[in-house]
Order: sequence, then C-alpha cells, then structure tokens
Amino acid sequence: MKDPIMKHYVPDTDWFEYSSLHKMLKTYSCVYIKPDSGNKGTGIIRVKKLNSKECEISYKKTTSRSSPDKLYSRIKKILKPEKKYIIQQGVDLATYQNRPFDVRVVLQKPLGKWRATLMSAKLAPHKSSVVTNVAKGAEDRNLYKLLKGTDQSLNSFAVLRDLMDASHQIAQILSSHFPLNILGLDMGIDKKGKVWFIEANTKPECSGMKRYDGKLYRRYLHAKKIIKKE
Repeated sequence: MKDPIMKHYVPDTDWFEYSSLHKMLKTYSCVYIKPDSGNKGTGIIRVKKLNSKECEISYKKTTSRSSPDKLYSRIKKILKPEKKYIIQQGVDLATYQNRPFDVRVVLQKPLGKWRATLMSAKLAPHKSSVVTNVAKGAEDRNLYKLLKGTDQSLNSFAVLRDLMDASHQIAQILSSHFPLNILGLDMGIDKKGKVWFIEANTKPECSGMKRYDGKLYRRYLHAKKIIKKE
C-alpha cells in the first residue's frame, strides 16, 4: 500500500469491525470478510448490498438476508473469536461461460531472481460461487486459452503483460520485508480487464498443478531443487 504504483492494484482493505463494515457498504455493493491468516478459502464470507433495506450474506453453501442494522451481529456469529478478520472491496471478476475466475501465479526465487514458474486460471464451479479455490470445487484452467473466450471482450495480451509485471513487483516488495523464496499470488481480473492483487500465500499448495500441466510443474520442481541447494 505504500508503493505509489502498486497500491492501485490492491482492493480497498481494512480490519473488520462495525465501522469498517458500514463504511465499505456505503462505497461498494459487495465486500468480502476473511481470516487474516487462512487457507483454501475457508472462513470467507461475501456480503452484497441488495438495496437500502437488505443485504445478502453468503457463507459456504448457504445464503441468507439481513437488514443493515442486524448485519454486523449476524456476521459476528459466523466468525471464530480467536481469529482476526479483514474486510475487502469485492472485485467484479471477469467470467468464462458465466463462471467467475481468478488467477494463481506461483513465483520462486532460485539464484536470487524471482521467476513465475506456475500459472493457471481458477474457474469457479458456479455463477454464484463465493470463492474460486480449487479446494472448494474450482477448476484449474489454461489461462491463455481461457482469456480468449471470456464473456467480456478483454485484450488478453495487455492483461497478461500487466499480470506478469504486477506479480513480479509484488514479489520484489514482499521479499524486501520478509525472507521469502516462494509466493503464491491470487490475482483478480475484473470485467474491464483491470488486474487486482487479492492476497499472497507464503506456502502455496502446488501439487494439484502436476495433473494440470506436467511441463510447468517440472519447471517448478527444478526451481525448488535449486533453492534447496542454496
């Protein structure tokens, strides 16, 4: 957020509390509430503002409605008291066959230089899916092919270039603060083709990519082997 260029890739984000919830919903029609530390899309809640008198809460496979004055207490009942949560602007993700998708970019740092070794689109199972995690039923797809068939008319070359540039910049910034040699970045592409940085994973689950693209996975394993020897 302190970087003058990269801050524009980060959705509006704050710690979840009563004031931030209502402030966000005044600005955005959709927000996400998620654990500060989590994995596989577990514990994520989506809140949509339907109108001035009603909001929709989606969690796991359930959807319910609430008035704005009861919304905070309804959400608090779902949250685990021992965890900290953030609230984030919802990104209106691009879709493929009416299903939203985002992108996982895995970067590794063999020989002191960041390299993108794995990349795939994560296509949600349903139009109304809350998350796009493979652990929650999403499919790994070839990003290059998927971008050519999106429901929106996107400049796939420009999107891919921005995606790669942003991913490497994010890796450089984070590694200047933390001793990292691997990162799994969840990147969003909205319906207008804008790239968003949703979150970073310092222990990305990569084994599923073995079935998706053996050649890319071997490149990942080779980089992992070099890092181990350093």
